[in-house]
Amino acid sequence: PLAEANRMVNGTNPFLESIKIGEYIRAQSSVSDTIAVLGSEPQIYFYSRRHSATGYIYTYGLMEPQPYAHQMQQEMMREIETAHPKFLVMVVVNKSWLAGRDSDQSILRWADAYCDTNYEEVGLINISDRGTDYYLSGRPPNVTPTADHILIYRRKA
Repeated sequence: PLAEANRMVNGTNPFLESIKIGEYIRAQSSVSDTIAVLGSEPQIYFYSRRHSATGYIYTYGLMEPQPYAHQMQQEMMREIETAHPKFLVMVVVNKSWLAGRDSDQSILRWADAYCDTNYEEVGLINISDRGTDYYLSGRPPNVTPTADHILIYRRKA
């Protein structure tokens, strides 16, 4: 019932999913590790009990058509590259970014390349109106991300 009520009120915004993601990261990392969430889910830092690798814990401002959006994106990218977080959580849910037609999407292109080079995918969370499917110990070969999904990456050794 809680999951159903949450879905009715919040759609595919990953509030409940954040709890399980936080628990997973907490179990797979140490207190001194940092993480980065590419999206507007600061609750993941709270649930994981891990510090952010960047000062940007919301990404809405990075997508707004405003003069500092590109500069803010560049700063977030540099902070993440400098901190080398153990985990990077990529939230591919439109409501997490609120990207519009005129949004600078440089950070999204950077994230794809950065993760491919420096991280390995360790989790996929598929979110839909009918529910959530968690793949936290490897994605089966026949499973593809849904329109709204979250990818969890761990830094390569």
